[in-house]
Amino acid sequence: MLVKLGGARAAGLLVNTIVMHRPDDDAIRTLAAEYRAYPVALRSGDGELSDTLRAGIEVIAARESRHEQSGLLICLGDQPLIRLEVIRALIDGWKHGSTAVRPAYRDAPETPGHPLLVDRSLWHYAAEMRGDQGLAPVLTRRGVPIRGIPVGGSNPDVDTLDHLSQLEELAGAP
Repeated sequence: MLVKLGGARAAGLLVNTIVMHRPDDDAIRTLAAEYRAYPVALRSGDGELSDTLRAGIEVIAARESRHEQSGLLICLGDQPLIRLEVIRALIDGWKHGSTAVRPAYRDAPETPGHPLLVDRSLWHYAAEMRGDQGLAPVLTRRGVPIRGIPVGGSNPDVDTLDHLSQLEELAGAP
């Protein structure tokens, strides 16, 4: 999921949420529309992470003026526990001059945190993404600093049914 941060930096508003999905995934398309997000089908169903991100950034960039000050919040679909206070902390770091920020989770200090928030001035680097890597490795290679914003907790991946069951147990879900 890609979320454009709109307007002036001071506003810090989340607008234009794009949900990238496989061409045949009607359930995701319906759910995205239900939450007032824009579902965007990938050109093929077997795209790698870099293909998905690049396509999403292209869609968002095409929807706005090149002169508009904005940022992009890149959220991964396998991390459903992103907390609002984390997003607020990232927006605050971005509003105060950082062009790329990500959370530094206290309970997972060795793991690069997600989501990643990048300023519009960095979107062109998406063209350099390859394979199953996102934008952060490209920024690092280019010497663009990614500021870690200290936040509590962690943001676990949910990659398997076992992970989902463990997460539901922790949350006390039926």
